[in-house]
Amino acid sequence: MDQREVDALQAEYALIRRVVDHIPSMLAFWDSSQRCRFANRAYERWFGVTPESLIGTHISDLLGPLYALNRPHIEAALRGEAQDFEREIPNPAGGPPRLSQASYIPDVVDGVVRGFCVLVTDISALKRAKQSLRDSEQTVAGIIAIAADAIITVDASQRIVLFNDSAEKVFGYTKAEALGAPLGMLLPARLRDQHGMLVDAFAAREQGTIPMGVRSQSILGLRKSGEEFPVEASISRIEVEGRALLTVALRDITDRRRMEMEQETLADAGVLLASSLDYAVTLKSVARLVVRHAADLCIVDMVEADDRVLRLTVAHADPAMAQVCERLAALSLDRDHTLAGVVFDTKQVQLIPEMGPELWAARAANEEHLRLLEALDPRSAIVAPLLSHGEVLGAIVFLSRRPGRYSNGDLPFATEIARRATSAIENARLYEAAQRATRARDDVLGIVAHDVRTPLNTISLAARVLERQMGKEGLAESLKSVQTILRSVSRANRLIHDLLDVARMEGGALTVEKRKTPARKLMVDALEAEALRAADASIALRLDAAEVLPDLLADRDRLLQVLENLVGNAIRFTPPDGTITLGATSLPGEVLFRVADTGAGIPPENLERVFDRFWQAKRDERQGAGLGLPICKGIVEAHGGRIWVESAPGAGTTFYFTIPTSPTGP
Repeated sequence: MDQREVDALQAEYALIRRVVDHIPSMLAFWDSSQRCRFANRAYERWFGVTPESLIGTHISDLLGPLYALNRPHIEAALRGEAQDFEREIPNPAGGPPRLSQASYIPDVVDGVVRGFCVLVTDISALKRAKQSLRDSEQTVAGIIAIAADAIITVDASQRIVLFNDSAEKVFGYTKAEALGAPLGMLLPARLRDQHGMLVDAFAAREQGTIPMGVRSQSILGLRKSGEEFPVEASISRIEVEGRALLTVALRDITDRRRMEMEQETLADAGVLLASSLDYAVTLKSVARLVVRHAADLCIVDMVEADDRVLRLTVAHADPAMAQVCERLAALSLDRDHTLAGVVFDTKQVQLIPEMGPELWAARAANEEHLRLLEALDPRSAIVAPLLSHGEVLGAIVFLSRRPGRYSNGDLPFATEIARRATSAIENARLYEAAQRATRARDDVLGIVAHDVRTPLNTISLAARVLERQMGKEGLAESLKSVQTILRSVSRANRLIHDLLDVARMEGGALTVEKRKTPARKLMVDALEAEALRAADASIALRLDAAEVLPDLLADRDRLLQVLENLVGNAIRFTPPDGTITLGATSLPGEVLFRVADTGAGIPPENLERVFDRFWQAKRDERQGAGLGLPICKGIVEAHGGRIWVESAPGAGTTFYFTIPTSPTGP
């Protein structure tokens, strides 16, 4: 070998040496006597020793305490057996030990083991990464397993590859049944093709997440039992090792939808029940509302006095069943042949989660009744009593054609519907009783007024005949008695007139005939009518109004009644030598009247009650029945005006009221 070949070999060795020294793994050769013949620079990084210092060193000097652990692998390598194992190696710089992957490769020539090559790689980072990945996978798996939402992952062919615990609870399938099955089995058959296309379209999109359905158009799921239920869901797409996976997070919103429906139904029922005082009309409306939201069929039964049942209404969600419902409603039944019969006795809401032909046969009164029940095919029911102070008025029956449709969770809703319906019945009955009482009172009042006026008229006619005769004969003392009789008759007639006016006001029958009426002339007439009474009481009457006032659109006789009542009332409460002023002021669109006196005034605590019927601050021989001011209020308000009072003790009292003016024209 010439020098050039030697130089080439040395150059090749130097290159190999540089490459080997840059390898991060430790690489060394140990001869059969376990002494180092070659080592790369990695030993310096791992053990802090240079490769040169290792040459000729026994491997035990390098490994120290680790030698005993490695000795079985060394001896096996010297027997020609390759070794691969993991071992922790102390870090000379301190810190946690490094986990290594070691390979002992025997050097065998012609059957003789000349030594072994050692390759040691630091796998600490890889191990930590793998452990972290395992921890993450376990964490994610744990979260998915206990998640409240159903989580389902499908592959590109829409086959289920992940089905968590919540999905088992929601759909009723076990993992073993679901894994590998098509996603379509979790959807109603009529929706599978549509949803399949949507999922395929989403799979072709870029990575992301979108909601599947909104509140107004939610997705329907299908349980193993065949029950459909509303869900909210979102779908996300990821790629794992080049394979597209779609994950659906799904939530059963049956309970939420039921609560929303119940709240909406109760709100609508409240409006319906307040819309009429005819409880039969409102309960029929409520039954129709119930079958729109909470039942296939709704029956309202009322208990009659003879223990019979009045079937108030039968409503069905399907208009095609209207004729069947009419025939069922027309049947005459007793309580033993209705679902409400038990509730009439127990007074407790009843749940019938499942029913069938046996129950129908037990409740049917006759063959026709049974045929109608078979046509309607009710399978579950709730019967809620209509209870009023412990008395059963009737019952509302909610029926569904689906077995198990109702559960204990539906009882509060049915009970609340029944409670509100009962309130409507009570209000209607109270109103009807009040109407009957009002009619009876008005009838009695009319009869009494007629019958009392007849003898009063007779007394009045006889007294006036006596008055004329005694006036001619000059019997002054007897004449005074006759005049007293006439005044008493007048007061009695006035009281009858006031009572009839109050009755008309309460019945909404107080009428006013509005015509163009001069305001000032009305005031003058009122003062003239009360002048004699004021003079007898030594009280001055004053008129305080402009010469020209707008005409009123009013009933002259009724307004004269108001003014005479107010002035007469002021006369009763004004001491002698006092003054009563009747005034008026023109305002836009109306005239403001006032009647002011110089009396003792009204205490503040009594001001709010002066217009109450039959109320008086004090009673003495000068008081009436306490109807004058309420009548004034009713007449003024019937004209579209308003009336009020201002007073203070010792400062007199002023009553004000307004009356609209007549429109300009002929």
